[in-house]
Amino acid sequence: MFKLKYHLLLVSIIPFIAIHLSFILSVQNEYLSLCNPYIDGCYSISRAARQPSSIIIFKVLMLISALFLFFLWPRLFKPNYNKLLILIGRLGSLFLIAYIVALGEEGFFYEIMRRFGVFIFYIFTLISQWVFTFSTQMRIRRFFLKNFLINIIVFLQLLAFLLAIPFFIFFKNYGYIENIIEWWITLLITLWFFINFIYYKKND
Repeated sequence: MFKLKYHLLLVSIIPFIAIHLSFILSVQNEYLSLCNPYIDGCYSISRAARQPSSIIIFKVLMLISALFLFFLWPRLFKPNYNKLLILIGRLGSLFLIAYIVALGEEGFFYEIMRRFGVFIFYIFTLISQWVFTFSTQMRIRRFFLKNFLINIIVFLQLLAFLLAIPFFIFFKNYGYIENIIEWWITLLITLWFFINFIYYKKND
């Protein structure tokens, strides 16, 4: 298997490419109007990805990414041999896979995966990232001590997650705000892997 450093890189760049390429293709083929979803909240990631011009590319790249993510957690948490943390990370990956498979389909299952499957993926993945970040033992073993950027990313993740909760539970008529939060949380999750790729210094 390739080195952990490059495993982190793949888990960061593949979903980034899948999401943004899908959006560009949907706009280019005039299925969607040009806008900035990070600011306008004009479209959800699901809507940008499920257009005829983009859904196949999105599904293939995201399934590859989800599988890489599934096998990444045992490698990251190996020093602690913490099976619970590995399970949480892997369950998040499995919910992501279920969402990807359901994307573009009609019916109850897709609605559940769109609404709750992605939410569970976010929660479990963020928990895994936070635990790993604040584990002093693992930080000393595998990373440079200067982790300022990682801490900033985690702080922004926590802020975005806390902002998302009331809109997910209580407020149902602010879809554009949910979209904005969704785009930013997804970006911050991928940035966490990319920054850890940059900081990583020990060969696997």
